This record gives sequence, structure tokens and C-alpha cells, in this order.
Amino acid sequence: MKTASLIEFCRQRPLFVVLLGAISITLLKALLAGIEMEENFASMGNDDIMRMVMVRDWLAGQSWFDTTQYRLMPPEGVLIHWSRYVDAGIAAFIVPFSFFLPMETAELIGSAIWPTVIFIITLFVIGFGTKRLFGPVAASFAVMCAIFWPLLGDLHSRAGNLDHHNIQLLMMVILVYAVVWPGRPVVAGIWGGLAAAFALSTGLESLLFIVVAGIVVFGRCVFDPRPETRQLLVAFCLALGTASVIFWLGLTPPALRTQPVCDQLGTPMLSVIGIAVVAALAPLALRQRIPGWIFQIGATACLTAIGMAIAWPLLGPCIQGPYGDLPPELQEFISTRITEAKPFHLYVQSHTGAALVFIIPVITALLSGSVLWWTRRGDSQSDQSQNAILGQLLLLGFCGICLIALQMRTVILVAAVVPAIGGACLAVLLKGYLEKRDAIKAVLMFAIGIGVMAPQIMLDPFWPDATENRTETEMATADCRTYASLNALNEVSPAVILNSTNIGAPLLWVTHHSSLAAPYHRSPAAFMNGGLGFAMEETAFEALARESGATHVLLCAGNSYDSEFLTALAAGEVAVDWLNLVPLSNDEQMLFEIQG
Repeated sequence: MKTASLIEFCRQRPLFVVLLGAISITLLKALLAGIEMEENFASMGNDDIMRMVMVRDWLAGQSWFDTTQYRLMPPEGVLIHWSRYVDAGIAAFIVPFSFFLPMETAELIGSAIWPTVIFIITLFVIGFGTKRLFGPVAASFAVMCAIFWPLLGDLHSRAGNLDHHNIQLLMMVILVYAVVWPGRPVVAGIWGGLAAAFALSTGLESLLFIVVAGIVVFGRCVFDPRPETRQLLVAFCLALGTASVIFWLGLTPPALRTQPVCDQLGTPMLSVIGIAVVAALAPLALRQRIPGWIFQIGATACLTAIGMAIAWPLLGPCIQGPYGDLPPELQEFISTRITEAKPFHLYVQSHTGAALVFIIPVITALLSGSVLWWTRRGDSQSDQSQNAILGQLLLLGFCGICLIALQMRTVILVAAVVPAIGGACLAVLLKGYLEKRDAIKAVLMFAIGIGVMAPQIMLDPFWPDATENRTETEMATADCRTYASLNALNEVSPAVILNSTNIGAPLLWVTHHSSLAAPYHRSPAAFMNGGLGFAMEETAFEALARESGATHVLLCAGNSYDSEFLTALAAGEVAVDWLNLVPLSNDEQMLFEIQG
């Protein structure tokens, strides 16, 4: 009797059961990772580790508005254009544990809890959002997609992931559901505007996706002129504009608020938001007198063009993007060597398995969703309001494909629509199979399910490490990035170290030393020191070491560099009179003191 009751409960509450399972898996993964968090965190990305260094400095007394990392390129340091709001969220978990645990332990616990909490919130939004749009069965499939797809369930949610991409995913998921939400347009518009504004305050990677979402909201108001769609547009625009200004004021020092910046929320981005808000809302005032979509679109286009022309002195320098002012050779280095900045066609060449794991669910969801939308279009037996919502999600997804072509890291934004679309398709196929026991629908459901949830199952025979997202260079330096290995450097008095790019952030995290190289574009010198510098031969490298103000040079023992001289030096095959090897208790590091 109890078994029958349990089965009946699962049948009636599938979303509850799936969410409970997904949260249990998430917590178990976080617990297992937390057991050896010290070494696990050392293997995280540079931005994750640097974020912890920034949080630590803030908690130690550095100003809220001062996001300069002073131990990188000392003594001036490097301004890291990151959001203190994310720092505050991470610190909220670190500080309570620091009351009764050493700060180092509290940091590791906080770095495990933060991404876990963000992902659990994302699961709830996806689950209950999809339930409202397409029903509980579709919602259950959507949550399973989120938990099993490595892009969502692992890469951006694993313990130690402190970069802002998981926050941006959560904001984009909220934005997506707000854009298509059936009913309560004012509340939906406010939530969508707040989510978009907060995403922009953490980073501008989401800008184009937010523009597409805004166009969808505007299009609904133009082509479906009802009070509800008008209320949605007004609420979204006002919330986006107001919240953006508030978040900007909270991030920017008063003395720098007039300084235009192109790589974070600043006056150029605020001007774009202001233009969009005015251009979208102003024609609504004349809609009763001049009805018709032609006038509204034409007026919006004209106002946008006029606004862009007026604001061009602010916007013009930002057209080339954050890397536009960097030397050409450094721009090439970033686009071809920095993993997350690569466009898709370059990323797939160096990370074929990972690229397919990330892109197959997107393609599968968009293609199967398109077929479903087309076959149900105009079908009197189908819910056309749901089909319209599906069409809007597809529009967001297809526009997002263009972003992936520019930078592979934007796949996390497109991923916001994949679970809902995939869940809707799988729910329809499951219903069709249960009604007629149609074998074709069963096969399609299995194929689409694998495609949107676990493409690694298909890829494992060809790429056993398909989800590996690190380059060969990053994997080669893994031993040098371990906590124990780097901690040996603390046996030496504080020094200014010239190191390769991927060692900079871990060096600042573990040791008391300063670094002259890390992958942050606001310091071209730091970028070039660790990247192009470690491709130089002896004469040029010596000149770089002396001119940079370094007291020491750090190499990974036995590692291969783009420089024959440094490769031989790391292998112990050569010795030079201007570098003196410093004895350390860990032989994975080779620290040389610069003589003379």
C-alpha cells in the first residue's frame, strides 16, 4: 500500500521528485568536492582564483570602490573591472565561518557554498518557470537537462566556481521567463528589467542577449497590441533603466562617474540603455492618435538613430570592444590562446569534444523546438498560447547562436532557453507515446533526451575527456598550481615574480609574493609579460625581466614553453649567470633570483 502511494505521489508531483533528486545530486557533488577543496580550488580558472583574492583584500580593509589588485604589476597595481556585488555575495558565506574557523578554511568553504546556492536557485527558477509555461512534465525534463548537461550542471556550478558566469546564467534565466511570462505583466517586466540590469552590472557579455530579449518584448507590444503587452514593455524599460543607474552608482566611485569605460557598466552603457528606453516608450504616447505597427517601429528606429548620433562621442570608442586599444599581437594572442575568448570556429579546433558537449544540446533543442512549433502552428487542438511562447524562446535561442560564433563563452547565455525548449519537446513526445505507444515517438524522445541532457554519452567513445575545458598548456602547468606546490614559495621573502600567465592568479592566492603576469586586459603589460614574454629567447627575455622590475623568475619544472631557452631552463639543461636557482622544498617549482 505504501509503495502504491509513493508511486501515485511521484506521478502527481513529478517536478517535486525531480527537483529533490537534482538538489541532492548538487549537494553531494559539492560535499565531495569540498572534502579536498584546497587542491580542487587550485585547479579552477584564473578568474575564480582572482575573485577569491579580491574578496580577501576587500574583507581585509580595501575600499568597496577600490577594485585594484595591488600585488599584480606593483606598485601601481591593476584595476580589475569586476562587480563588488558578487564579492559581497561570496563574502556573506565566508564571514560567518571565519568567526570560528581559520580564514583560509572559511574561504574554501565559502567558495564551495556560493556556486552551489546559485545553481540550486537556478534549478528552482527553471523548474517552476517551465511548469508555468508548459506544465509539470516539461518542467521535470527541463530540470534534468540543467542537472545533467555538463555546461550547466558542472562547468559553471561546481564548487569553487566564483566567476560571474553562474550569476549571469541565473539572471538570463529570470529574464527569459519574464519576457514570455503569461500573465502579471507588470511583475514580469520588473523582474526582467532587474535581472537584465544586474547582469550588466556583473559584466557586459550579456548585452546582446539582453538586446534581443528587449526586442522580443517590444515586438509583442507592437504586433500584439494589448494592455498586457504594453504594461510588460513599460515595466521592463523602467525597471531596466532605474536599476541600471542604481547598480552603477553602487559600483562606481564618485570621482570616476564621469569617466567613460567600455568594459563595464558605465556612462556609455547607461547612454545605450537610456536611448533604448526612450525609443521604445516614446511612440506609445502617440499610439492612440497614430495607430499601426509601421509608425511605432519607424518612430523607434528614428529615435534610436538620433540618440546614437548624439551619444556617439561616448559610444564611438567602445565599438571595437574591450580589446580594441590593445596591441595587435596581444589581440591575436587573446583570440587564439585565451580559452573563453575564442570564437566558436577556433574553440572547436582546440577543444573539439568540449565544444560539441556545449553546442549539441543547443542545436538539438532549437531544431526539435522548431519542428514542434511548425507542426502545431494553426492546430486547433494545440494550445496556441504555449506555441507562441515556444516561438519566442526559439527566437532568443537562434539569435544567441550568433553570439557563440563571436565568443564561445556566450554559450552560457543561450543555455538559458535550452532546458525549457527541450522540456517542452520531450513532454509532447512522452504524451504522444503514452497515448498510442508510438515506437517512433519513443525513439525520438530518447534521441532528443540524450541530445539536450547528456551529449557526452554519444561523445565518450570518441573523446573520453570531452568535458575537459582546459588547454594543453593549462594542463601542463597543473602541478605548479597546486596549493602545496605554490606554498613552498613562501619559504622565500616577498618578491616580485615574473611568471607565465596561468600562474599569476594562483601565485597571488597562495603566496605573499607579487606577480607581473595575469590575463587581464586592463594591463597590457601583465598580459604580454606572461604570454608573449614566455615565448622570448634568452636575450629578449633577460631584457624583459630587468625592465619589468622583477626580482625573480618562476618556471614549472619540466614544462614546455614557446621559448626553447625557457623550455631548456625548466628542464635543467642550461644555466645562465644572470639567474640563480633558489632552493625550495617542492621540486615542482623552479624559482630563479635575477642577479645584478
